[in-house]
Amino acid sequence: MPITQPASTFISGRTLTTIPNMLSLARIAGVILAVVLYLRGQGWLAIAIGTVAGLTDHLDGYLARRLKQETALGAMLDQAADSFTTAILLAMLVVTDGIPFAYLMIFLLREFWVGTVRRYGASVGMDIPSNTLGKLATAVIYWTILIVAVAILPEAPARIAAALHWIALVGLGVGLAMSCLTGWRYTTALAGRTA
Repeated sequence: MPITQPASTFISGRTLTTIPNMLSLARIAGVILAVVLYLRGQGWLAIAIGTVAGLTDHLDGYLARRLKQETALGAMLDQAADSFTTAILLAMLVVTDGIPFAYLMIFLLREFWVGTVRRYGASVGMDIPSNTLGKLATAVIYWTILIVAVAILPEAPARIAAALHWIALVGLGVGLAMSCLTGWRYTTALAGRTA
C-alpha cells in the first residue's frame, strides 16, 4: 500500500466550492433528509433520495479526476462524507430493527481506528490514501444498506423481503469485513514506514 508525502495544500473557500466537493456535501444533506423521511414512514421517497445521494459517492471522485479538481480537502471531505453517511444509515437500520447493533459497532470501531491511524500518519508527515478495496467496501456497504431498507418496508412483499433481507445482511457482513481488512492494511503500511 503506497503511503505518500502530503502535498502542501492550503484549504480555501474556492476549493470547497468545486463541483466534486459540493457533491460530497450534497451526499451528506441527502442522506440526512432520507433518514428523516424513512423514520417518518415515507420509505420509498427516502430510498429514492438515498439512492441518488449514494450515486454521488461514485460521481464526485470521477468528476474530481475528470475536471482536474483533486484537492486535499476533497479527499478529506469524501472520506468524512462516506463515514458520516454510512454511520447514520446503519444507525437508522438499527433503530428500525433492520440490522443487529453489532454491525454498527464494527463499523464505528473500524472508523475510529482508521481515523487514529490517519491522524498519526499526518503527524509524522505521511498521507495514507484510500485504496481500491476500501472504495469497493464502501460501495458494497452502501448498496446492501439500500437493500435492507427496501426489505424492511411494511409494504414490501413478505417472501421477497425475507430473502432480500438475508442476502443484504450477508452482503453487509462481507462489506464490513472488507472495510476492516483495509483498516488493517492501512495500519501495517504505516507501521512499516515508521519502523
